[in-house]
Amino acid sequence: MNYNDAHKVADDLLGRVSPACEEGRAVIVGSVRRHKRDVHYIEIACKSLPGRPAPTFGSLVVHASHLEKQLYEMEQEHRIAKIKGGPKAKQYAVKTSLYGVPTLNPFKVEFYINTPPAQWGVQLVIRTGPGAPNDNFSKWCVTNRAFGGGLPDGYKVKHLGVWHVDQLNAKGEPLHGEQPMVMPEESDFFGFLGMDWVEPRERHAPR
Repeated sequence: MNYNDAHKVADDLLGRVSPACEEGRAVIVGSVRRHKRDVHYIEIACKSLPGRPAPTFGSLVVHASHLEKQLYEMEQEHRIAKIKGGPKAKQYAVKTSLYGVPTLNPFKVEFYINTPPAQWGVQLVIRTGPGAPNDNFSKWCVTNRAFGGGLPDGYKVKHLGVWHVDQLNAKGEPLHGEQPMVMPEESDFFGFLGMDWVEPRERHAPR
């Protein structure tokens, strides 16, 4: 799908899930955010409002979060149809004919849900990409400098958070009670990497 049509669809989907998310915690990521000419699917990073929503009158469906409820309602409107997913990521087919941009192949949207211990700033950088085999900026950001990446040695990215290796066990999982570095914004992660802010469309893996 061309960028203009994909952005039109993505912007509508973003507007529908934003009320169920914390302020500023619903953002279009991926190729649409990078203004790529051809978009293969839409990606949206989001963080649900805290707490559980009140049950819908007359419905027996219980939702785990406000975002879950909103996505369910969008399914009931036949705007999206669930393909797969769990608590951290969900993939849906989009009914593009509602937007006047029908496609020959199913067009998908993926919602990446920010859940603890994930840090919003780390998630946004990684999910914005690019992640192409020949230009994997996301991989470069999470690869230690000793191996050609941008991540300071002695640290590791796990569960979308940055940890010192002393906080992790032999399997690379966080030890009980340990918390990642606080990085609520992309600039926090860029700063840790020793970088200034980079516009999404200008993000490329160093060669």
